Amino acid sequence: MSTTELIINTNDKEMLDAIEMTSDNWHEMAIPDHPVYPQFSRKLIVSGFSNPDMDLPEERIYVYVTQVLTLKTSNTVHKKIRMPPWVIYEWNNEEVMRADGTLITGIRQVKDEEGNIISETPEVIKMPSIQYVRFLNKTKSVYLVDVLARFMVQYVDNFQTEINDI
Repeated sequence: MSTTELIINTNDKEMLDAIEMTSDNWHEMAIPDHPVYPQFSRKLIVSGFSNPDMDLPEERIYVYVTQVLTLKTSNTVHKKIRMPPWVIYEWNNEEVMRADGTLITGIRQVKDEEGNIISETPEVIKMPSIQYVRFLNKTKSVYLVDVLARFMVQYVDNFQTEINDI
């Protein structure tokens, strides 16, 4: 009887092993202990996202989030709580970052009737969120995990009440 064996070089085998060990979420973010339930460590995970209605008049991205409560004493998952999805609409705006992570800013000038500057105020530049994310992904300016990390900081700010209502 004959046998077959697939031979894989060491570097490729290491990559295949790393793929198998990759967690089953798109992004995770630790959050502070709950004020009433400090026996749990908490994290938010992005369990999925979709952009299903590209042909509709109003494009949107859905980001699905789950909160995971882990008992500190045993490091076992106690409960997974589905959080409200975050719907990012095409008319939402996102602060635009340079490749080094700093925000792009401009100067907002107010002028009188003669064109004399009355005041100048620094202003962070914002672009439509979906178009900005599309640009980042297509130009490979940033990795998807970095985009999700940025959005998750905003998610925590926007859904703080729901996150703590466990």
